[in-house]
Amino acid sequence: MKEGRIECDGTYMDCVEKSGGSISLAIQSEDKRKVGNDDIDNNVVESGNCDKKSSMVTLTTADADVASRGEVDTQKEDKESGTLKWMTLSNYARAMGGLWVGVGLLLLLGLGQAAALITVISMGKWADMPREEQARPLTVCIMAGLGLTTLVLALVRVLACFRFTIRASRVLHDRMTEAVLRARIEFFDTNPSGRILNRFSADIGICDDQLPLTLYDFLSCLFMVLSAVCTAVAVLPVALAVLPLLAFYFLRIRNIYIASSREIKRYDGLSRSPIFANLGESLNGIATIRANGSIPFFKEKFSASQDANTRAFFAFIGISRWLGFRLDSIVLVLLSFASVLAVFFNEQGWFDIDPSVLGLALTMLIQLAGMFQWMVRQSAEVENQLVSVERVLEYTQLTPEASLTTDLDVSVGPVWKNGNIKINNLTIRYRESLPPSLRKVSLAIIGGERVGVVGRTGSGKSTLVQALLRILEAEEGSIEIDRVDISKLGLHKVRTMISVIPQSPVLLSGCTIRVNLDPFGRHKKDEIQEALASVQMLDAVENIPDGLESNVDEGGSNFSTGQKQLICLARAVLRKSKILVLDEPTANVDTKTDTLLQRAIAESFFGCTVISVAHRLDTIIEYDKVLVLGDGKVLEYGRPSDLLAVVGGHFTKMVDDTGKQMSNILRCKANLSKTNK
Repeated sequence: MKEGRIECDGTYMDCVEKSGGSISLAIQSEDKRKVGNDDIDNNVVESGNCDKKSSMVTLTTADADVASRGEVDTQKEDKESGTLKWMTLSNYARAMGGLWVGVGLLLLLGLGQAAALITVISMGKWADMPREEQARPLTVCIMAGLGLTTLVLALVRVLACFRFTIRASRVLHDRMTEAVLRARIEFFDTNPSGRILNRFSADIGICDDQLPLTLYDFLSCLFMVLSAVCTAVAVLPVALAVLPLLAFYFLRIRNIYIASSREIKRYDGLSRSPIFANLGESLNGIATIRANGSIPFFKEKFSASQDANTRAFFAFIGISRWLGFRLDSIVLVLLSFASVLAVFFNEQGWFDIDPSVLGLALTMLIQLAGMFQWMVRQSAEVENQLVSVERVLEYTQLTPEASLTTDLDVSVGPVWKNGNIKINNLTIRYRESLPPSLRKVSLAIIGGERVGVVGRTGSGKSTLVQALLRILEAEEGSIEIDRVDISKLGLHKVRTMISVIPQSPVLLSGCTIRVNLDPFGRHKKDEIQEALASVQMLDAVENIPDGLESNVDEGGSNFSTGQKQLICLARAVLRKSKILVLDEPTANVDTKTDTLLQRAIAESFFGCTVISVAHRLDTIIEYDKVLVLGDGKVLEYGRPSDLLAVVGGHFTKMVDDTGKQMSNILRCKANLSKTNK
């Protein structure tokens, strides 16, 4: 295929000839695979005639170092149980601005309700005054002042409550974001993306949208209920006789409801995570799902997750109805008791009851028929929604990586001087529950050397790369670069002084090509163009309408895999690091791109220390040294030709396993490289 059209349709050799050199013959092991027909054997380079132009050799016995982490160890999502901790409430108050802010909001709500109650009582008495006294300017001003004060306090308490609750949500979101971005790699290994997204979407959404309104609604209703009960008791003190029994019954049913609804809300939050995870898995693997006819399976899986979440929500609705019926019965008993006593005492003349105050008390008790139930349900809903605050706070306390900067950073220059690397008894594990991925590894790399790292799956190759970048911290031992222990440097210093080209290229979506190459804006346009020219990507970028200012689509979809890899290489070239780490960047690209990459690396990083994790032996057979890892230990380390001279050695077996023809080519390349050096 070329530029979206069929260039050749025939045998493999026909395509090689038609390509004009863009496709080269990849020699495979004869006992594993035969290409085309027997005539192809005449084109195979014999062992005695190999040179640097020999065809590409593919190592089929090694793969990415994924298994070094052991089996997938995704932990179950933690769930608190029991009542909410006071620490959750205090942390939420601190996020508002401090504990005094929370106390101030309560006082403001109390003052607002007191002002409303005084205003209503004053208006009742004002209505009983003679007409002349009602029209007095002083009386009118007092009533107008009371009304205006009530209105101002109502507006102030609404604005203050929503402002501080939204501020708390923003503070919690920012703290959680910072904690997640600074979390150790272990956190991302054990928590699927859907679980993390659930905290940032559903839980933060509750803190943003639902909790402020519910909290204000509850506090307002609480003070209204308290004012109604206090007014009724003040007018009819004998109402106190029934209040203890009603309070006891109320507390009992509320405790039952709170305990049930809180746990159901927690399960509701937990059951949302699989929904997000299933959506992410389905969207990322939609092509594979369709190709394998697995759409019904994923539909059933998603339906099961959705049903689990719906069951929790339906259970919450059910217990809410259970609570509502019992709360209405409490209000009915209190209202009936107060009304009967009010009429009875008024007829007997036992108490001098102010009619305006009595009417207000009965009116407020009648309003309790709906308000009391709503207040209790809102109080439970506040506690349920504070579960989201609890879940957010859990993510704000993640164990972070090491410090980003240290005092020693100043003493180290912008780049390493020589690039000498010394590893002393390095032991690393991904987490405590897993065995070590590297076990007392010791070796030295002289500045400017090119070292290839090979080994079977799970040997520790990728772990070594992550240790150099301090993505994984050493359990024992140390890594020194130019006699500086990198564990004493800040993470920013360590990672900015080492360039990495991964196997899967990463481009920042939504950003321009220039930002992807120079995210901190430290280089001029000429320098960026020079870096692109060194990897043969300048023409491809300039042919885009906006050139360097063109946006990169999601996942870099407006570039091929090879082009994305070349852009990543240009980014490394632009940084001019003394140490370059390659995690088999040519594993997913074509032969032509592979040639461009190898040539650009040789020219742009001449004299630099290059560490290449190889899955194809031909990419490192001409390097200065080869490091063979196995089971997290150093099995062999030395020149490729010297390692091949060891009969029965680990590297020798790896080369021999590629097949006779491939083995001969690799040996010739290693010997030729030694002679040239």
